[in-house]
Amino acid sequence: MPSGTEGLRAAACLFVAACALAQAQVPVPAPAPAHTHTLYKLVDKEGKVTYVDKVPRGFTGEVTAITMDPAHVPQAPVPRVAQPAVPAGVAVTPQDALTLKRALRDRLQANIDRARVKLAAARAALEGGGDPKEDEYQTIQQRFDTKSGETRGPRANCAKVPGPGGKPVWRCATIVPGDAFFDRQKALEEAVKAAEAELEAAQREYQRNVD
Repeated sequence: MPSGTEGLRAAACLFVAACALAQAQVPVPAPAPAHTHTLYKLVDKEGKVTYVDKVPRGFTGEVTAITMDPAHVPQAPVPRVAQPAVPAGVAVTPQDALTLKRALRDRLQANIDRARVKLAAARAALEGGGDPKEDEYQTIQQRFDTKSGETRGPRANCAKVPGPGGKPVWRCATIVPGDAFFDRQKALEEAVKAAEAELEAAQREYQRNVD
């Protein structure tokens, strides 16, 4: 039958192992919506990680497909990760401390990986959102000076109307991007900045606790 010290030691090991598993656990993403964007996480033979829209031809490293909706990029802040509390009177051996350190490193690296995916998706949404949508146009009236003897305007939909001082001018209706388009562009740019800030925060957190 184990002594009191051995029993305390066994309880400590079980507690540390449970904490390590809890910290190393990475949440499973929800099912992707109908309109999604697929990114690929590439890990080469040297362990370098990159994120791309298409897998380069001839790439022989590890490839992981990541599907998400680029129009709804999460912007939740990266949480700080703290070491789990150890019960009073329980000694933590060097081996236990190493297990905790590895679990913390894996958790912080997962935060960095998620932030990189968000940033890649935000940039892809910005690059793909350069053209106005159908409901983002507005009609404006342009005015052009008339020339002597001119009977037709710059475009077929132009009409000659009185201008300043009574001099006739051409008034031409034209369709241009409206405020909705520029508001959407601004939102996409802000999403990229937020994703960049989140990645920087995750990297700083990793450096403070691991490096």
